[in-house]
Amino acid sequence: MRRRTLSSTSVVRSYNVAAVLQTLHRAGSCSRSELTELTRMSPSTVSRITAQLIKRGIIVEERLGTSTGGRPPVMLRLDYEKLYVIGVRLMRDTVSLGIFDLNGRPVRKISYAPYGWDPEFLIRELHERIDELLTDAGVRKRSHVLGVGLAVAGVVRSDDGTVVRSVNLGWRDVPVARMLEEALGLPVLVENDANAGALAEMWFGGAGDGGNVMYVKTDAGVGAGIVFEQQLVTGPRGMAGEIGHIPFVADGHPCRCGQRGCLETYVSMPDVLRRYAAAAGRSVDKQTFFDSAKKGDAAAVLLIEEAKSTLTLALTAAAAMLDLDQIIVDGVWGRFSPEFLSGVQAGVQQAMKRTGLDKQVAVQPSRLGEDSDLLGAVGLVTNRLFSPPDVLTAESGGIRRWAGQADA
Repeated sequence: MRRRTLSSTSVVRSYNVAAVLQTLHRAGSCSRSELTELTRMSPSTVSRITAQLIKRGIIVEERLGTSTGGRPPVMLRLDYEKLYVIGVRLMRDTVSLGIFDLNGRPVRKISYAPYGWDPEFLIRELHERIDELLTDAGVRKRSHVLGVGLAVAGVVRSDDGTVVRSVNLGWRDVPVARMLEEALGLPVLVENDANAGALAEMWFGGAGDGGNVMYVKTDAGVGAGIVFEQQLVTGPRGMAGEIGHIPFVADGHPCRCGQRGCLETYVSMPDVLRRYAAAAGRSVDKQTFFDSAKKGDAAAVLLIEEAKSTLTLALTAAAAMLDLDQIIVDGVWGRFSPEFLSGVQAGVQQAMKRTGLDKQVAVQPSRLGEDSDLLGAVGLVTNRLFSPPDVLTAESGGIRRWAGQADA
């Protein structure tokens, strides 16, 4: 069975339709003559496509443009409330899913504990939940759902949507994109959760202005997504950004991977809480741990300082090697306190200055809040649909094919 693609829905059923949607998304609004110029299509083709999209309620006519001597042109824009993306995030104990518009605004979202992680059973349950969510959201036309993005912790082969290995889920070589596509009848994209988070920051957060950006996800583990000039960098095996098990502290704490001094063992909350229990003689949850640190608990303060210094080492190395302009820290350490991240940034800047690479590297928290995980999944679809190098490049004269996709 040939996999669906984002242009195989009845809304985006040809490259020409995709080109119009992508151009309007980037430009905000365009006249028909501007669309003709930017997409390099004929005026009749643009008129036919825009008429169809207006009839379907996907684009709307708005204010008149500025006249250049004749009749003022009518401007066209996307109706973001008529185009949707489904985001799915698979975590250790929870499935989160939501319906979002193309501006990243949530329409409906839910989280639930799955009955089990067997792939076939999970897909059936996910299918049922998504159908219920679409009904609750009043999305009556499947053709207005552009695709499904799925983010998962682990190594992912994104070109065919296979989870190569996920320790959290106990999966190995699971073709989850194909399985979910067959169930839903919608195109599905799958990516590592840190890479997905980087795309969410690019499309909906603080990393949309270009430059070299690294997104760092910290919580039960740690991973990073790297964006160079608005292009996600994954590497040939999908392992770019796997920084959790790089040792940064000589003869440091033992890590579950068998090494010592790995970044993960200093910033992973399960590891931090285990060490706190051993030092303080009591087990606490994450919130109690941070509350204790704010009250001056010596064991908690020491562990937070260890996390800060090790994270500073890791981010300094990444900033120098990758020539980063910005580092966005999400998860527990991104949300802990402004003082924590300002201390990390100060350390990074001091090291950069001492090495002679005196450039500014902004270290800041994610602005996406509680929806960051789901927006990461949504960002997969948004990036594939609207990124010029994958589909549309005005300089090259139109649409490039996605792998395995034929003209509609």
